[in-house]
Amino acid sequence: FAGFGGPTLSALLPSFRSAMASSRSAEVSSSLDTGSLTGAAVADVAGGGLVGSSTTRWVFCGTVDSCGQYQTVPWATHPADLARSVDPGLGSLAGVSQSVADAIRAKWNKSPPMFRGSPVALADVAAFISEVLSSDPFGTGGDVPFLNLQGPGAKVIAISQRQLAYLAANALLGNSIPVGDGLSAALSRCTSQGHDTIVLSLLSFLAVLSRELQGGSHGSMLIAAMPDEGDNAWANKLSQATLKAPTVCKTIGVGSEPSCGKPDFMSGGAIGQAVVDIAGDVIGGGSQLCALANSQDESLVQFYSEVLAFAFFVSSGEPKMLPVPMVFLGARAYLKTLRGESANGQQCGRIEDTSWLNEDIQRGIARVELQGAAAEVAASAFVGVRSKSTAAFGKCDLGDLMNNNCDIQRRHLLDDVAFWYRAFEPGFYAPAIRPAIRGVIRSIGTGPWGAGVWFGDSQQYFLAVWLTTSLLSHGPQLDYYVYDHFCENPGNQCFVLGAQGCADCIRKSGVGDIHPDRCGGASIDDLIAEFAGRRALALFNALQSVGPPPEQVFDLLKAMAPKLDSLMRSPAMLSTTTTPWT
Repeated sequence: FAGFGGPTLSALLPSFRSAMASSRSAEVSSSLDTGSLTGAAVADVAGGGLVGSSTTRWVFCGTVDSCGQYQTVPWATHPADLARSVDPGLGSLAGVSQSVADAIRAKWNKSPPMFRGSPVALADVAAFISEVLSSDPFGTGGDVPFLNLQGPGAKVIAISQRQLAYLAANALLGNSIPVGDGLSAALSRCTSQGHDTIVLSLLSFLAVLSRELQGGSHGSMLIAAMPDEGDNAWANKLSQATLKAPTVCKTIGVGSEPSCGKPDFMSGGAIGQAVVDIAGDVIGGGSQLCALANSQDESLVQFYSEVLAFAFFVSSGEPKMLPVPMVFLGARAYLKTLRGESANGQQCGRIEDTSWLNEDIQRGIARVELQGAAAEVAASAFVGVRSKSTAAFGKCDLGDLMNNNCDIQRRHLLDDVAFWYRAFEPGFYAPAIRPAIRGVIRSIGTGPWGAGVWFGDSQQYFLAVWLTTSLLSHGPQLDYYVYDHFCENPGNQCFVLGAQGCADCIRKSGVGDIHPDRCGGASIDDLIAEFAGRRALALFNALQSVGPPPEQVFDLLKAMAPKLDSLMRSPAMLSTTTTPWT
C-alpha cells in the first residue's frame, strides 16, 4: 500500500475490498452442537460415529450451499480384482518405481516398526490392503465418488479413515481413475526421481490403520474443506472483539521442551489443537510431496499421511497438488519425529531409521455434527494457510530481512489478517461442516507463520496472528510456539523475547547472521500484558501506524501505551459491510 507511514483503515478498505472477492452472505446457526472432546481411542470409533459399525457414509459439497455435487467414476481395474493380486510381501507396487519399492521393503523387513507394543510386518500391511480393496467401503459397487479440490468455492470432502485407506491402497498399486488423480501423479513423479518418503508415509498410514480398524470398522471421519472467497467482514469485529491472552510455548536450546507443558505443535499431540502448515500457494510446496526439506510446509505433509492421501482429489493443475487455504479435520501425525526445533544443517523433521510409527498418535475424539448427523472426528486438525511473502517484494537484502530491519515487513497487515481469518473462520466454510470446525478446533498451534522462509518480521507476525485469532467467531485459543532454532529462518524468533532472553536465545541458536544488537527491549510477554483484555481495534490501529526500523515493532508499540485510548476510534468504513454470520 502507498504511504507506509500508516494509512487509516478508512483509506485502505475501498481498494482492499475490490482486491478481495465480493462480500457474500452465509449464516451460522447458533443452536448447532459445537461438539465435545473426549479421550476415546480412535480404534474404538467406527464410520458415522457408530461404534462397531461398518456403515458407509460420506459428504461431498461442491459449493458453499450445495452438498451432494460429485461424480462417481470407475477405476481402471476393479479394486476387488486388484485385491486378489496383492503381493503378500509387497515386493511390487505398480504405482511406485521398483527401485523405491525395493528400498522400502528392505528398510521395513530389516526392522519392522512397532505400534502399540508389537511389530507391524509388511505382510500385515499387505493383508490389510487386500481386505480394504475387497470391502467396497463407499458401497458403490467398486466405483469412487470424486470431486476436484482445485478451483474456487467452499468445497468439502468428508470420508472415513477406511475410505481414505482404500484410495491410498489403489494409488500405491497403480490403480487410478479416468481423469487422473493427484496422489497417483505424486507417487509417479516422486519415485521416478528416487524419492521414497511419500511411499513410507502412505504405508505407515496403512500400517497403523491395520491395527486400529478391526472387524470392518470405518474408523473416524476425516474432513477436507476449502473456504469460500474472502471478504473484509473481519474489519467489522475490530471494535467489539477482545484480545485474549495467548499461550506462549518457548523451546529454547537443544533438547528442551515447550515451556507451556503442551507438546510441540507440529507433533499433533495436543487434543483439540490445529497445527498450522506455514504454506505457500499449495500444500507441500517446492518439494512437490516428494521428500523432507529444510522448510516446514514441505516436510509436514509427509508426517500427516492423511493430508498427503487427500491429494487423490486433485485432477487439474501441474503439478496436481492441494491448494490453500484448506482445513483437514481429524488429520493425525502417523510418523515420528517432528518438532519445530532443529539444528544447523538438519531438515525440518526426521524419520527414524527404526520404530518410525508414531505410537503417541492422537486418540482424542471430537463428537460433532456433520451435515445434520452425529459424527466422530479425531480431535486434531491440519490447516494450510499462506501469508504474504515479504521476500517477494525485493525491497531489502536477506540480512536485513532476517533481522527484522526492513520496513516492507510491516506493510502488508491487511493481506495477512485476511489470509488467516479466511482459513480459520467457520463462516467461510460450507454450513454442513461449520459445527465440526467449531467442535474440533479449540486451539491453534503455530510457530513463526509469515516469518519463515518468506522472511516476514517475527514480532509483527505474532501480533497479526494474535489479533486475527481474537476475531474468530468460535474463540479458539492461540498457542504460539517460540524457538531459538526453528527449521525455517532459524534464530529470527529470538527477537520476540526482547531484553528478557533474546541475546541468550541467539547464542543458543548458533546462527551467526542473527545480530544480538537488534534485540530491542520489549518482549512478547510485555506486549501481551499491555494489550490483553483490550479491544482488537487498539492493536490493529497500532500496527497500521507503526513506524519503520531500526526500532523493533514491540518497542514502538510499547511506547504507544500512554495513547492507546486514542487508537480506539473506529474508521467510518467499518460499519459499511456486514454479513449475517459475523
